[in-house]
Amino acid sequence: MEPLMFDDDMEPDDEHAFGGIWTRIKLEALEKYLVAFNTALSKQNFTRIYIDAFAGTGRCDITVDGEKISIDGSARRALATDPPFDKYCFIELSTKKSEALKALEAEYPGKSIDVIRDNANAALKKLCERYAWRNERAVLFLDPFGMHVDWMTLQAIAKTGAIDVWYLFPYSGLYRQAAKNADAMDSGKEQSITRLLGTDEWRQVFYTPKRQASLFGGDDGDEREADHHQMLNFVSKRLKELFPAVTDPKILYQAGDSKNPSGAPLFALYFAASNPSPKAYGLATNIAKGVLNAL
Repeated sequence: MEPLMFDDDMEPDDEHAFGGIWTRIKLEALEKYLVAFNTALSKQNFTRIYIDAFAGTGRCDITVDGEKISIDGSARRALATDPPFDKYCFIELSTKKSEALKALEAEYPGKSIDVIRDNANAALKKLCERYAWRNERAVLFLDPFGMHVDWMTLQAIAKTGAIDVWYLFPYSGLYRQAAKNADAMDSGKEQSITRLLGTDEWRQVFYTPKRQASLFGGDDGDEREADHHQMLNFVSKRLKELFPAVTDPKILYQAGDSKNPSGAPLFALYFAASNPSPKAYGLATNIAKGVLNAL
């Protein structure tokens, strides 16, 4: 997970300190899909690649029911997948976390591990251009901290026609940035939402003009009448316009478990397949739906 600009002094160590029950749920979904993906393609002549765009350290510190525990993160779970991937690409901007990822080479000898210290959006675009994507297939885990995945990055991913994507969409980030009254949003927040969704149409969809004189002689700004559910429907619509197949999102909440959630909705876990072949994306989405339904 990365901020837009990283300062190593902000990180006291190389561990993830942020996480809760939703962290375990998303990682379990990813882990199950990776096994199924490699099993399904194990007898086909593809180079299988795992890409982790915000890879962290390979470990996660999470708090569940008031207790702090440490669990394997996405990178370690991918490395432990059986059947294995042919290549592993871990993208991480932090120097300390990148060093922790490089240390995994000693723990997993024989694995082809590439640790890229870079901004995730820039690194992903380069990766998408590196391969012809005829003999390669990949699974990408997009787990950003905040609203840091640009729509242009998703376009590059979809264009490959060969990458399956698990995207932890920042649901709460979107509805918090999109203030109830448009006047409460500065230009930075508006630009952030537009980068995230790839269009400024969200203004017309989320907001209704409410220009009327106030008691103090000013005007009331546009008001957001779209509720959280309607906002997420817009996100789903956008993703389905970009990828050949997209599952309905699994909403991850602040507390409780997957069957009995509680607290605020934090994230929307999407699966998207970029392969345009109905046979390929049909198989992929059936597996993903099975994973999500079992959570």
